[in-house]
Amino acid sequence: MHPFRPLALAALALPLLAASLSAQDASSAALPDVVAQLGLTEVEAHSHRGEGRHLQGRLPEGAWVEVDLHRDGRVEEVEAHDGDGFPIAAVAALVPEAVRASPSFPAEARLHKLDWDGDRIEIEGRDGEGREFEAEFATDGRLIEMDVED
Repeated sequence: MHPFRPLALAALALPLLAASLSAQDASSAALPDVVAQLGLTEVEAHSHRGEGRHLQGRLPEGAWVEVDLHRDGRVEEVEAHDGDGFPIAAVAALVPEAVRASPSFPAEARLHKLDWDGDRIEIEGRDGEGREFEAEFATDGRLIEMDVED
C-alpha cells in the first residue's frame, strides 16, 4: 500500500465526519417549543422515520419524562420514566385551560402518562390521596370518563 493512501482516505473522511457532527448540533439546537414550555433539561431528541420526534428529558422538579411529538410538532404523549410520576402542574402548560378549569381535573395528581388522542386528553396517575386513576377529558373540558381505584 502506498504510504500516503491512509492519509488521503482520512482527508476524504474528515469532511463527512464534520458534516455529520454539524447535523447533530443543528438538530439539538432546533428543539421544539415543548422543551421550553416544560422547562426540560438534559434533553435527548430522536427522530421517528417520518412519524415525528421522541424526546427524553428532566422536568424542573427532577422527574425524567419521555415526550412523543407528531410530525407536525404537536405533543402526542408525555410519560414518566419511573413509577413516581411527575406533578400535573409540571405539564399544565400543555393542557387546555378548559380542561384545567374542570371541577373533575385532578390538580394535585402525580401523573404516569398524559396522552392526546384527537380531541381527547387521557390522564393516568395517582390523585392527591394516592389512589390510581385514569381520566379522559374532551378538549372543551368535559369529563368523558374517570376510573379511580378504591
